[in-house]
Amino acid sequence: MPHDRINWQRIRVGCRYVEKYLVEGLLSAYKFNHSPLKPLEVFCEITYKCNLKCPTCFRWTTVEDRDELGLEDWKAAISKLEKWVGTFNLFVSGGEPFLRDDMIEIIKFASGLGITVSVVSNGSLIDKTLAKRIVSSGLFGLTLSLNSMNPKTHNETRGTAGSFDEVMRAIENLRERGKMRLNIAATVMAENINDLVGLAEFVKKEGLDSINYQPLMPASAIPILDEKGNPKKLPPGKFYQTLGREPEAVKEVFTRLKRMRENGYPINNMPKHMAYMVRYLQNQEDPEVVKYPCKIGPKNFVIDPFGNVRICPMMEPIGNIRDDLPQAFWNSDKALEQRENIRGCKEPCRLFTCNFKELDLWYQLKKMYMRG
Repeated sequence: MPHDRINWQRIRVGCRYVEKYLVEGLLSAYKFNHSPLKPLEVFCEITYKCNLKCPTCFRWTTVEDRDELGLEDWKAAISKLEKWVGTFNLFVSGGEPFLRDDMIEIIKFASGLGITVSVVSNGSLIDKTLAKRIVSSGLFGLTLSLNSMNPKTHNETRGTAGSFDEVMRAIENLRERGKMRLNIAATVMAENINDLVGLAEFVKKEGLDSINYQPLMPASAIPILDEKGNPKKLPPGKFYQTLGREPEAVKEVFTRLKRMRENGYPINNMPKHMAYMVRYLQNQEDPEVVKYPCKIGPKNFVIDPFGNVRICPMMEPIGNIRDDLPQAFWNSDKALEQRENIRGCKEPCRLFTCNFKELDLWYQLKKMYMRG
């Protein structure tokens, strides 16, 4: 895809972002359970299959379902959304998206419709051949999961020996990526709290585009299915149990990360987000964290591998993209009820990055200038 086309897509989406934030400032004039705007970001959990065994996720334990949407199903779903919404950001995650043989075709199709596509991957499958296909697909951004520059720590938190080397290989294979953005995402826990600064230094030194820190959630925050396709409950996970172990280190590290961001390091997390992360990482029961409102109700749109649409990934589907047009259930009775329930929800997933996006134009302009 020509670079000027990618830039034009970003301008169009940027204009919608400005519109969204202006309207969100007036949301108090609306009923919370009604969304005055169409979704700006669509999250597609393209598959639950994964070739890693992360002890922080457990999605890889989900029983394989042969009824996942196929290529033509995803094309139809994306077309429905584009006709209704217009341009939007499409975020693709898994499982591991590149386990799908048709992943490149899905990216090409969506990009061809003027949709800005980003993918989250563990990087394990990105050899030189796949790297070239990814770059030429029209993908706007690729995010690789990397928890530490210490191979032992990264591999232990990803549950797979050799995972660190695979991420490094993927980064090397994507050196010649043109305008495609290459980002890092790190899950924050006690075991890697002292490695976070080193990750930001690595991202800047290697010329990557950004790093995003996401605090570890209990395993119950991730939908996992049993052999009958029903959600199953899991214990919090061993890394979650040690989460509050380093309270002083948490404060010191995030104070430093905030200064690094001010000095031009490409750290995506807003200062407010980092402040709430500090509270949560020191004490998962912090009452101020619970008070922070979850804002996904009026704007979130999640599609799972089987076409089920949710406002919140932890709640029941409000419809299926195979069966109807997305606008038919966006403000359906079930969607309205769930938005009302979200208002009183106390789950810690309110600290996901998607709940802390703000219109920080000055930082974005400064980042563009420093990137050249």
